[in-house]
Amino acid sequence: MHVLSFLTRIVIPHHCIQCKTTLGSREQSICQICLQSQVICSQLDMLSHERIFNTLRAAFKCVLINTETTRHLCKNLKYGFNHRLGLTLGKSLLGPCLQSFCQQENKNPILIPIPVSRKRKKIRGYNQSEKLSQGCLQFILAQGIQATILNMLKKVNHKKSQVECGIFERWTNPSGGMKVRKKIKQRIPENALLVIIDDTVTTGSTLIHASEIIREHFPNHSILILALALEV
Repeated sequence: MHVLSFLTRIVIPHHCIQCKTTLGSREQSICQICLQSQVICSQLDMLSHERIFNTLRAAFKCVLINTETTRHLCKNLKYGFNHRLGLTLGKSLLGPCLQSFCQQENKNPILIPIPVSRKRKKIRGYNQSEKLSQGCLQFILAQGIQATILNMLKKVNHKKSQVECGIFERWTNPSGGMKVRKKIKQRIPENALLVIIDDTVTTGSTLIHASEIIREHFPNHSILILALALEV
C-alpha cells in the first residue's frame, strides 16, 4: 500500500461500501466478509449462456449471481467513480476463476476488456472492464502464469447504454459498435487463450457481438468469455 494511502486511512478510515465497517489495511472498497458472502454462479446458472457461446466455439464463465448486493457492487464500480473496487473484484473473484481455466487449457491468457465509448470513459474516468482485467492480471501473474492485457476491441461509435434498452433492443443495440484494432491483432501469439472480460451479463448480446468479431479474426484460437455477474 502506498504511504499516502496508509496515512489517509489513519486520519480518515475507509469503510466497506456494503456493511460500512472499517476496512482493514489490505482491504479496498469492500471487506472480505462481504466479498465472500456474494452468491456464486453455479454451472446450472451458466448453462443457457454456455450453449449460446458454444455456437461460436467459445467457453463461458461467470463468478457471481447478480443479486441485490452484487448489483450494488456493479453499480458502484460502473457509476461510483470507484476504480479500486474493479481491481479488488478482478483480483479476488475473476483471477481465481481464470487460473482454474488456464490450468485446464494449459495456455497463457490475453485479457481483452469490453470497450466503452470515449464519451462514457470521460464521464466515468475509466473503463470498468479494464479495471477488472487489471485486478485479474495481478492475481494471474502472482500465480506464475504469463499473461497480458490488450485493448484489442475498439468502440467505433457511441450508442445508447444497454441499461437504457428494453430486452429486445438489447439484442440489436451492440451490433456494429466494435471492431478489432489491426495493429494489436498482429501481436497475438498462435497458442494464446483470448479472454473477453466484462462486468455484468443480462442478455449477453454485447459479449456475443464481441465474440463474433474475435472469432472472425481468430478462427483457430481458444476463446473464454469471463464476466463478474450474471442476471438470472
